Amino acid sequence: MHDIQTVKKSNSKVKREISIDYIQKIVCDYFNVPIDLMQSKTRKREIVQARQVAMFFSKSLTKSSLATIGAQIGGKDHATVLHACKTVNNLIDTDKRFRNQIDEIGKKLKI
Repeated sequence: MHDIQTVKKSNSKVKREISIDYIQKIVCDYFNVPIDLMQSKTRKREIVQARQVAMFFSKSLTKSSLATIGAQIGGKDHATVLHACKTVNNLIDTDKRFRNQIDEIGKKLKI
């Protein structure tokens, strides 16, 4: 969970609030996934991963509740958002390529 702390510290310099919609747009652009597909019920691996990354950044960069994040990203509940954040953190710790992707997306989100 160390990465969320880093994100929160550097976030204090950002004056404007980053919105969940903006995060979804950046993540969808990065993974080349249409927003409507990410918000759909599909469980295709690449779509699920994009959705989880959007939830991860939404949790760490906005003050939104887990329920709000889940509702905006595919109508999911708060437990799904928690699971997504755990999954992303595990992948950051174990998959170097994935960690690099998260860093690149983070730069696009200007954190």
